[in-house]
Amino acid sequence: MQNRFWTIVLIVLVAPLPIGMWAAGRAMFFWWHGPIDPATPIEVAAAGDPPLVEQAGMVRIASSHALVGSSNSSQLDRKPEHEVDLDAFWVDIRPVTNDQFAQFVAATDYRTTAERRGSSLVFDLDRHEWLEVNGAQWDAPEGPLSTLAARGDLPVVHVSWDDAVAYARWAGKRLLSEAEYEVAARGGLMESTYAWGDQLHGSMPQANFWQGRFPQQDLGHDGFRGLAPVAQYPPNRFGLYDMAGNVWCWCHDWYAADYYFASPKQNPTGPLSGEARVLRGGSWLSTGGAGSELAVSARGHAPPHHTASNVGFRCASDRRPVQRTDFAATGSTTR
Repeated sequence: MQNRFWTIVLIVLVAPLPIGMWAAGRAMFFWWHGPIDPATPIEVAAAGDPPLVEQAGMVRIASSHALVGSSNSSQLDRKPEHEVDLDAFWVDIRPVTNDQFAQFVAATDYRTTAERRGSSLVFDLDRHEWLEVNGAQWDAPEGPLSTLAARGDLPVVHVSWDDAVAYARWAGKRLLSEAEYEVAARGGLMESTYAWGDQLHGSMPQANFWQGRFPQQDLGHDGFRGLAPVAQYPPNRFGLYDMAGNVWCWCHDWYAADYYFASPKQNPTGPLSGEARVLRGGSWLSTGGAGSELAVSARGHAPPHHTASNVGFRCASDRRPVQRTDFAATGSTTR
């Protein structure tokens, strides 16, 4: 009985020591390093699991707990800022290009929404306005007299949500959810405004977007007036290119302006129905003013049949991707 008594006493006296040592060490850490900067990348990987794995043109984003939306945006559909828990997923490093989409069409004889309709929206840089152009489609981006010659590495445009889903299924992939897109775009930056940080303009261009007075003049300070080939700007901290600017990207979700008030915390995928699908990332026509479409929290939307010269997509997957042999070919599409 006495041995048991002294054992209990010893446990009571010694047990607090590890807790105290942990607390002292934590206090010493913050005294030495200062408070954590919200722009510091967060750890999104489980213990012992590398945060980034690249394979077959995709990057693995480990399961994560993150904030999405914005608490200070002037755009009400970005509020409230809220927490999400996402399972691990794979995401394309770059948006789908004309060359890749051409391989899909060659393998399936698929006809896009714009081809079946006979027209699509083109932003005319000379007239400074949107035009419904007969014959504009993915392989004739400005109309019947245009081609994809020397444009194989540009992101495919004039694709509807249905076209993007069809390609993704053929490739053994899917579209990203809206929450996945935002978490991937942030690249581990907890509360940054853009995929690269809080400043729109830095020492070098970070994305392809409209500089100048819209729609009269695009100054082209980023190197392009119009679409740019993919991966012309630095990737974010997850190694992903063009998460902002160049082309809007279709997401899986239906759009609802008030969805964030009812969004589930675990793997949200949007409302069950709607009239428009979510678009993310902004485009070459996006400006950097208040409520910028280039912000990681920006939510675009359009009907699923919408096609335009600034809308494309990228894909995601729940499983480790396998390199398709028919993706090995390089060079510009001339179909």
